[in-house]
Order: sequence, then structure tokens, then C-alpha cells
Amino acid sequence: MDATKKSYGLLVVLVLLAAALLRFSGLDFGFPFLFHPDEPTAVKRAVLFFRDGMNPRWFAMPSGYLYFLHFNYRIYGALKGIGRFESSETVLYLIGRFWSAGFGLATVLVVFLTGKTLFSARSGLLAAALLAALPLHVLHSHYATVDVPVTFAITLAFFFSARVLERGRGSDYLFAGLFAGLSASLKYNGALALFPLLAAFFIRARGWGGEGGEPFDRREWRSLSWAAAVLILVFFAVSPFILSAPGQFFKDLSTQSHYLISYGHGPIFIATSPGPLYQLFNVLYYAGGGPFWILAVAGVVAAVVRRRKGDILLLSFLVPYYILISIPTVKFARFVIPLLSFLALLAGRLLEIPLSRPKLKKAFGAIFAAGTLWTFLIGAGYTRMLTRPDARLAARDWIEANLPQGARLGMIKTETGLIFLDDPPWPAPHPFLAIEKYPRLLPAFEKKPDYLLVTDFDYRDIIRLREKYDLIRYDLWLKLFRGEAGYEKIGEFYRPPAILGLTFGQPFAPHDMTYNCPRISLFRRRPGETRN
Repeated sequence: MDATKKSYGLLVVLVLLAAALLRFSGLDFGFPFLFHPDEPTAVKRAVLFFRDGMNPRWFAMPSGYLYFLHFNYRIYGALKGIGRFESSETVLYLIGRFWSAGFGLATVLVVFLTGKTLFSARSGLLAAALLAALPLHVLHSHYATVDVPVTFAITLAFFFSARVLERGRGSDYLFAGLFAGLSASLKYNGALALFPLLAAFFIRARGWGGEGGEPFDRREWRSLSWAAAVLILVFFAVSPFILSAPGQFFKDLSTQSHYLISYGHGPIFIATSPGPLYQLFNVLYYAGGGPFWILAVAGVVAAVVRRRKGDILLLSFLVPYYILISIPTVKFARFVIPLLSFLALLAGRLLEIPLSRPKLKKAFGAIFAAGTLWTFLIGAGYTRMLTRPDARLAARDWIEANLPQGARLGMIKTETGLIFLDDPPWPAPHPFLAIEKYPRLLPAFEKKPDYLLVTDFDYRDIIRLREKYDLIRYDLWLKLFRGEAGYEKIGEFYRPPAILGLTFGQPFAPHDMTYNCPRISLFRRRPGETRN
């Protein structure tokens, strides 16, 4: 028994080391430039607290993550003797990225402990190994954004809910309520972390404990009440100014909800309904790759069929959260991140299902191991992408070294919200190039710059949608790439997630999994084409 524990302990350490390597490598990607569009949202507001006081006066997201960043900045400033910061300082983003990587790593450990509590040490280990490698989780563990931290809090709240299911102790109720409150204070939908605690309570109260665990105690009603009180207390303690400005809170929440449900995000999410199918067949597939997709779906199906208490507990968060993120028009891949812990746990427990034939069991184990290894390769490909020079910088360096002085270089404004963030960063004004920015491709054709620099963010959804968005613009982009618009392609710069000769994220990864790998194409106006 001791030898078995030691072997599992060693394997867990190896999984954590691999998870750390995938997450902490490449945290300085893009510096000194900031290529991720969402990172400045939190960092700038956290910096504003130095000037404006601790009232955020903005409640589109809870204040928890903003305060967390701010207090880290205060600690760093105290150590360095700095009293104020500029929001463009890269060290601020590095601090946020470091904590995201740390929370991502800690989530892997919590998943192991949860799987061990609900099923077995082997199930926990397999689930942790999967989460350690999942490309969506690995990628967002590099960003100074809230998604990975809130996933850690949700997973930790679930771990204590699992302990409630097995033991029913008051301390577990309180910790589950505490971390559910922290989840809600990081992101409003984190409040759904309360659902597994309620499920654990009612499973115990109804006597579904035939699979082991301590018997239900009627005093657990009081523990549940205290847990709910702790959740509410923690939420308002971390976001206290909601109480002093409820009107602003409801206004910001309404605006954010309208944006998510009705407004959309340019052409990105057109023709992505029905939401549940888009999440299943597009987002979830790219979140982990084909093998993980199969294991996750199989795990959910097995849970629905078997309906053991651990299955019900996992589904109590997975199902309502999945429905919630499938309703809006806006369906970014990052919305799926909190589900990954639960899907990994359901996939990991597949090997606990008894199979009648030993050979079949060995074959399934080998398939599972191969799928996990493939997932590690994908995750490693994404990390390697972040450690390599960005395609925007490669394009900038080549252009500055090869284009003639005074050349007119046109760029197209993307409709995805990135504006020109998908293009190379240029000094303004440029010392020897005339940089021209156009809102669409047609004005660029009319002005006829000497060179056109375009990225797939400018056109990929227009090409995907064809007549569902704008057939005229679709035809214009086809003319450019077919060489029928007076321009010829002279260069391409692309750094996709890849390793060992394998390229991932093809053919159409979700929008926010491609921020770090725009495909940049450079076109030159053919001789004889006159300028306007």
C-alpha cells in the first residue's frame, strides 16, 4: 500500500512538473508589445486604483480580480520602492500572467485531489494529466485575465463539495461556500459553484450514500445555511461597492448581458447557432483536441447512464454551466475553461468502469494513454508558439528590411474587435514608410497603396460566411488572393502552434485561441497599376 502511494505521489509530481513547464514557459510573449486584447481591461483598471481610490465605478465584472492584481502591484511597488505605475508597464502584465500560470498549475493538483476523493487515485491522476496538457487551459494560463483564476476557485469549491458528499462535515460546507463566493467575486457566473454543494447536500439528505461515505446528519441543514451565508458575505466583502452603487451595478450588468446575448462581436459568431452544438463540435474540440473530445463526451455519456453520486455531483455544475454559456450570441472559447476540470474528471473516471475482458481493459488503457500523450503534444505546441518570435514582429522586421523608403503600406481594420492589434506594431509616424489604415478592403483597392498587409483576422469570417454576411466583400477578398485585384502575394508570416513537425489548431480554431498566431500576408501592387 505504501509503495502504491509513493508511486502515485511520484506520478503526480511528474504531472505537475509537466504542467508547470507548459504554463510558465513563454510568459513574456510579445513584450514589449501587448498583443492580447483582453489583458489591458483588468490591468488598466487595477492601476487606476492608485489614482482614483478603491471604488471601481464599473461592475461589468466583479471587483475580485481587479483588487487581486492591484494588491500584487502594491506589494511589488513596496519591494521596488515604486508608488505609482503606468498601465503600459510590461511588469504589470508579467505579474498577472505569473499568477494565471500558478492558478492553472494549482488547478491540476486540485483536480487530482478531487478525482481521488470521488473515485480513486488513478482516476484523479488521469484527470490531472489531461488537464495539465489541455491546450485551451495551457494557453489561457499565459494570460493576465480572469478565466484561469476563476476556474481554480470553482474547482476548489467543487473539491470541498466532494468532501461534503463523502463526509458531510461542517468545515467542508464552509470552505465550499467560501470558494464559491470567491468564484462569484471573480466572475459572476462563478456563483454556479454553489450548485455542486447543493447537490451534495441533497444526495446525502435523500440517502444516496450506498456507495460509501458517512451517513447524513440533520445538523447539516445548519451547515448548508452557514455555507450560503459565507458565500454571500465573501462576495460582497470582495466587491463591496456594489452595495453603495446598486444602480450602476445593474446598469453595467445589463449592458454586459445585452452585449453577450444580443449584440455579438462583429462577424465572429454569426452562424454559430444552435449554441450547444457549436460549443460541443467546435469549441470543445479545439479546447483539447480530438482524443480529449472523445474521452470527454464518453465520460459525460457514462455519467448520465450510470448516475452514481460522483457522476451526479459533476453533472450538477457541468450541465447548468454548459447551458449558460450556450445561450449568448457571444461564445468565446474562454467561456468553456471552467468546464475543463469537470470534463477531465469524467474522462479520468472512465478507466474505473469495469470491463468484462482483461484484454479489452488493457486496450482501453493503451488508447487512453495515447490520447493523453497526443493532448500533451498539442499543449506543448501552444506553449512553443508563445516562446517563439511573434509573426507580427517577424513581418515588421522583414518589411523594414526589404521595402523601399517612402513606400505606401496599407493595412485593413479587422471587424473582430482587435482593430489593428492583429497587425505589426509600427512607430507613429514611421521614419521611412507611409503607413495607411483602411476600414475595409474596398477603400484600399481604391487608394492603391504600393503594398497591402492583411491578416486572417481581416477576412477569415468573411470567407467563412460568404452571403450570410457580405457577398460583395467575400468576392473582393477572393480577388485579392487569386491575384485578380492588381496585387501579387510576396510573403507570408505565420507561427501556428506546432511541435515535432505537427501543426495544431487547424483548420478553424476559435477566435480567442488564435490571438497569438495571426496569418499575415504581404501583397505588392503589380507594375503598371496606377495610383489614385
